Order: sequence, then C-alpha cells, then structure tokens
Amino acid sequence: MPVKILLGKPGKPALPGKERITIGDNPCLPQIIADTFKWEVIGLEFTDERGIVTEFGACRKGNKIVMLPHFSYGPAADHGLASEILKSLKNQGYFCEWRLFTKASDFLFTDKITTILPLEADTQHQFLKLDANVKRKIKKCTSNGIYVKSGKLELLTDFYEIYSLNMHHLGSPALPRRWFANLLKEYSNGEALVWCAYLNNKPVGAAFLLSYRGFYEACWFSTLREYNSLYTSYGLYWTMIHYAVENKGIHFSFGRSTQESGVHKYKQQWGGTDIPLAWNYSHPQGRNIRSFTFLTRLWKLLPYPIAKFAGPFVAGRFY
Repeated sequence: MPVKILLGKPGKPALPGKERITIGDNPCLPQIIADTFKWEVIGLEFTDERGIVTEFGACRKGNKIVMLPHFSYGPAADHGLASEILKSLKNQGYFCEWRLFTKASDFLFTDKITTILPLEADTQHQFLKLDANVKRKIKKCTSNGIYVKSGKLELLTDFYEIYSLNMHHLGSPALPRRWFANLLKEYSNGEALVWCAYLNNKPVGAAFLLSYRGFYEACWFSTLREYNSLYTSYGLYWTMIHYAVENKGIHFSFGRSTQESGVHKYKQQWGGTDIPLAWNYSHPQGRNIRSFTFLTRLWKLLPYPIAKFAGPFVAGRFY
C-alpha cells in the first residue's frame, strides 16, 4: 500500500524492535528542525499486508523528504519496512533520504560511523572499564585545573563561541545559534543540555548533549586546540558519561565521524562499539557537496568574523 503523508503531524515513532533506539526516534525533532530551517513537518503512515499501521516523523521541503536533517539517524526501522516506504515515496514523486544503521536502498552514503558506549549500572564500574591511558588523562585534566559545568541558555554563548571557532578550523560553516537555542527551549521526551569546560573561568571546550529513552549523545563537541594538551576533551566526555550513568542511561554515543579518521580513532579509545551508518536514498546521487574538499580549504581562508557571520546562512542548506 502507498505511504500516506500526514501534514503537520510528526507521527508516532514505530517500535524499533531489534533496532537500536536513538535520539532520531524522538518525535519532537521534526518540529524543531522545521522551526529553525523552514522545513515542513510531516508524518509517514504505512500499512503493511497484515493491516499493521506504523508512523514515522519526517521533514519535507518541496519534493524532498528527509529523516532526519542535521542528525546522524532518523527514526529506526528494519530494512524491509524502510525499503518499502522509500519505494512508495519514490513512486509518488518524492526524493527521499532515510538515515539508518541498515541498508534499505541500492543508493547509499556509507562513509560515516558512530561509536556507542554501553553504560554500566554505576559510575565506579564505568570508570574501571576504561582504558588505563584514558583514566590517566581524565585525572590529568582535573589536576590541570579544568572544570566542567552543565546548563541551558545561560551557557549557550560560551558553547557557541567555541563551536563556531572549531567549525571554522575544520573548514565547515557553523549551524545558526538559534538552532541550539530552539533545541534547549523546545526539546522534550528527554534532556537537552550544554556542557562547558573552563580554565580560570575561560571556556576551553563545549558540547551539546541530547537524550532519549536512555540513549545519550554528544551531538556537537568542540575544544580550543591550544588547550588540548591539558586533556580538555577527556574531562568533558567523562563528565557527560558520568552524568548519563547517574541518570540510568543505557548507551552513550560519541556521535558520527569519518571512518579511520583521527577523530574516529580518538573515540575508539573509550571502549565503545563502532556502528556504520547507512544513509539511504530513493534515487541515485550525483556528486555530493561532501566530495568538494576544495570548499573546506576555501572556508578556512575566510577571516573568522566573516565565517562566523556567514556560516549560519550556509550551514542550514547542508544537513
């Protein structure tokens, strides 16, 4: 049966079954994305041959449907169900992208990977399971005078300054400040928190943490490079993991990275499991913006104040 489009309704997240639950299953996200980036919120209703109805939240812009823009994954579904929905939407004239852990189409982007750490019942056991070198660096971070605070809008300025500067160093435009403000104000069914690391009251690292049904993810993470020798990232990550364990979390995700990159190898130190991401498309893809590496080099050449001002106008178009 064809998929029904439910206008203005994000749908109910289907029970993932054996699929991993992530923040992508949180039904509040399509509306926050729409409020920030001018997408339209829709629900996708699918009835299988047994008459079982499932609904998924999605974002639409023109004839393009994405689950979900600006996140590593959309709502979870097994590959058979996702494949049927993609085919149905394609037959209705839509170009679709569904970000999953499994292949559901012949047209895929598979260069990214996420590293997910299973959480223990208490912080003591969690710390004991860490690699000895990681534990040493966490302790060294504290002895170096780094301390970490969590909060919401009151920490957004510190977070955004570090985040936007780091994105400039990486050669990518920064998402707009209003995106993070909207998440802090509108996110539901879990927590949205800013975490900032400080040295002598100066912010030197920052992260943005979202949770949903026991799944915690540091979706955006940045540190000032000149302070990396103080092991800022280790203290910042451990503080968030500690918080997730104390709040009965099940998994902690370090977010996505390019396979075999330096960032990916850093995340592997923590003892998590690497899970490849499968971004499924309804149609063959031409050259992706990600393949134009010269754009990264050009963005780095822009003076930071210009990049910080222009970035939000650009970043929303590339999700």
